[in-house]
Amino acid sequence: MSLKTKLIGKQNLFSAVFIFLFAASLYLPTTNIPFINDEIYFIQRNKVQSLTGLYTLFNKKDYDGYYYRPLPDFISGLITYFFKYDSRYYRVFNLLLHSAAAVLVYFLISMLLKIPDKNYIALFAALFFAAFPIHDYAVIWQTDLFDRIMMLFYIAGLIAYTRNNFKPALSSIAFFILSLLSKEMAFSFPLIIALIYFFFCEPKFNIKRSLASAAPYAAVAVLFIIARIILFNNDLFTAKDAHSTAGVMDVIKNYFLFSGITVFPFFIREVQNFISTDKLPSLLSAGIAMIVFIAYLIRYRKKDYILYFFILFFIFALAPASRLLMRWYLYLPSIGFTAALSYFIFTIPSKGLKVKLTAAILILVVYSAALAQRESLWIKYSNKSVKALKSFIEKNRNEISNNREAVFLTIPAKVDDIPVFQLGFDYLFNYYMGSNDSIHVDVLSKSYVNHLEDTVNAELADGKIIMSQTDRNYFILFNNEKNIKFEPLKIRNGNLSSLSINLSEVKNKVLYTFSNGIFYKLEGL
Repeated sequence: MSLKTKLIGKQNLFSAVFIFLFAASLYLPTTNIPFINDEIYFIQRNKVQSLTGLYTLFNKKDYDGYYYRPLPDFISGLITYFFKYDSRYYRVFNLLLHSAAAVLVYFLISMLLKIPDKNYIALFAALFFAAFPIHDYAVIWQTDLFDRIMMLFYIAGLIAYTRNNFKPALSSIAFFILSLLSKEMAFSFPLIIALIYFFFCEPKFNIKRSLASAAPYAAVAVLFIIARIILFNNDLFTAKDAHSTAGVMDVIKNYFLFSGITVFPFFIREVQNFISTDKLPSLLSAGIAMIVFIAYLIRYRKKDYILYFFILFFIFALAPASRLLMRWYLYLPSIGFTAALSYFIFTIPSKGLKVKLTAAILILVVYSAALAQRESLWIKYSNKSVKALKSFIEKNRNEISNNREAVFLTIPAKVDDIPVFQLGFDYLFNYYMGSNDSIHVDVLSKSYVNHLEDTVNAELADGKIIMSQTDRNYFILFNNEKNIKFEPLKIRNGNLSSLSINLSEVKNKVLYTFSNGIFYKLEGL
């Protein structure tokens, strides 16, 4: 081994350790977040009584019965078997997965660009990825273990392919299969393989050879789909699957939305509102930006073909999930953006290295600060919400236990975009209730509020319960087992701000609701 090779190896090791520690330190405060949202539901449905029972997790479908993601289920069951219900272990595991993913991003980009000395592009691409503000859901939320596990095997498979001189290898195929067993976004893998060969394998820009190189992975994907259909009567998108309801225009709109919140990760709600409500201005803005970008790439197509690759990585990796707008879907595709950003900074002509490093560090500081601010909200609202729920349970424990049920008119689903009780509230309620006997929990509506202390009005009038919210707060209605239906009264800016329910529908029921930061019993019925 030459001296130069040893030095490069030491540099890569130092960079990897630095990236890992940086990413882990960013998310270390999240270990103070208790279980919220549907995390208890996710954990309990993958719970096994013994290690030998873990194999059963490979023989079930997820949630609504249309997804097959056994590997994260298996890992979840393993964690629960050893660590039970201590939220700190789950948060630590999440930040370790994210830190490892950031390291793999560094090695993938470093290998693709083949920059032996001062590999600032790969280093800052990985650091940008580690600190990217929109990753809070993907990293903190235990239920999104799917994306974190899929991501690791996906990038490991790309690295194995690249190390094998851009030829299919058993190791990369194995990693691809493991990513397929984690989440459906992995079906973009053959497309990324074709891109890597097209842009980085000599001779470059050979479409036929690129497709041929990706063919084995495409064949694996097809066989995997056939196996799902035969073994589990389960295809990719079914008639009842939320993904199947979207059309071409929805996909185009979602790409605009995904692109907007990626470029402006500090203004997620503002970007969504702008594109949803101001359709013409947003369409014109997107069109102008696209024309400018395409013109730039055409002019510098030979010099900046690497930038082409990173942008196409973002587009292709997002394709399997483009029919629904969920920000955690950006976990994998954001690699393309963070890498493109780093590449653009360090390849700007006529700029000194110090200027480029300063710009990159400033962006990293801004990303890190924005992420820290998001984490502070997660910590603040999760702890306040759980404290309010626990206080309510202790105050009403005997009544709830005697009735064997708890009917809520509304609960806080999201507080300033933090999903405290958005999903799986019945499981979470019973977990904090601590009862061996399950309490039936019925939630008639859910409130999206800006602050936990916001007022959610509940009044009695003319034989009805009337509920209302002000400002940007609004209600979301869900189906419930008792068929008790709220009637929408007022819609403001496309959001349901007021609703009512007939008292006759909840006659002889003990009703609970939420407002001003506390749960309480609705009196005087």
